[in-house]
Amino acid sequence: MKRAFLASTALVLTAGLAAAEVSVGGDGRMGVQSTDGGDIKFSSRVRIAFTASGETDNGLTFGGSIRADNAVGGKDGIGGSVHVAGAFGKVAMGDVDSAAKAAVGHAGGVGYTGLGDWNEIKYIGGGNDPSALWNYSMGSLTMYASAGNPNYDDAVENEDVDLSGAISYSLGDVGVGVGVERRGDMQTVAAGVNATLGDASVKLVYGSYDDGVASTDNVDSYSASASFVSGSATFSAFTSGNSKGMEGMDNFGIGASFDLGGGAAIKGGFVDGDSLPNGSSFDLGITMSF
Repeated sequence: MKRAFLASTALVLTAGLAAAEVSVGGDGRMGVQSTDGGDIKFSSRVRIAFTASGETDNGLTFGGSIRADNAVGGKDGIGGSVHVAGAFGKVAMGDVDSAAKAAVGHAGGVGYTGLGDWNEIKYIGGGNDPSALWNYSMGSLTMYASAGNPNYDDAVENEDVDLSGAISYSLGDVGVGVGVERRGDMQTVAAGVNATLGDASVKLVYGSYDDGVASTDNVDSYSASASFVSGSATFSAFTSGNSKGMEGMDNFGIGASFDLGGGAAIKGGFVDGDSLPNGSSFDLGITMSF
């Protein structure tokens, strides 16, 4: 408490030089889960997050965010991120998404633990942090560019760097995004579309991953999700698939949540498919946001 008071006092005293703010939040969850046909187990966690923001005398905004469990990585730029924004757009550095992932993202998942995140497609970027991400918006159009840390390994000369470019566009309740990532001969092309129709929302994401090896085929993947809000309840579902192997791998999931108010909700999900050879996965628990 003393440190928080001293920090707040320092911010007040320097308010004339630059507007600044530090806030503390977090999330938690607790419940039960079963993974790939396994036994039911407890699953819980709590994470505390810090967010800081400020503004220079000439109008540039800056800030950063990090979770307490990533604090050690934050000092080297591999946990959390910092940013500066102005007329040139926004530049963020640290543990940030690639341009393609920022513009396209993933379809929605289910469950309070994610249940393996089989709703996600594969992206290349993010392995060599600190990475840098730039975005600039002109009305409904947003442009993105990103790069992984150059000269990441001092023992390797002419190492490949993660590079990515993307754009997104929104038209009313419909949004689209497309992006490309490259690392040497590796490449990912991703595209997505999302729409909100009253209380319902849908998203479709497609990705094509090329590992750069001439003897192997590209892996094409897709994921589609839908959710519907009815009062305090939200119902969700996804289906996903890829061309891995002779016949590919398909998965699906269904889930629901009930808002308890105050940042708490009851949430659960069920997932099954080819990626779970021993049986389905499910979870049920309480999520918390504070």
